[in-house]
Amino acid sequence: MNTADYIKHEADEIASRTGRYIPPYRLANLMKTAQRITDLLVRSDIAMTYDEIQLVLGIVQGAVGRAIGKETD
Repeated sequence: MNTADYIKHEADEIASRTGRYIPPYRLANLMKTAQRITDLLVRSDIAMTYDEIQLVLGIVQGAVGRAIGKETD
């Protein structure tokens, strides 16, 4: 089995278990974005509490849910 076959097998296995496959290079980009958001939320000039951070993230998640037609309560 060559590398491409291993990757395809891995992708198929993960997708069957989770419903999606995120390749490592894409995960790295997502992690960088999450880090930028975290940095913004915890900056000392903003100084949010954990409850306020959850409130902000809930607002964002709700807006995204409405945009894609999957509203949450």
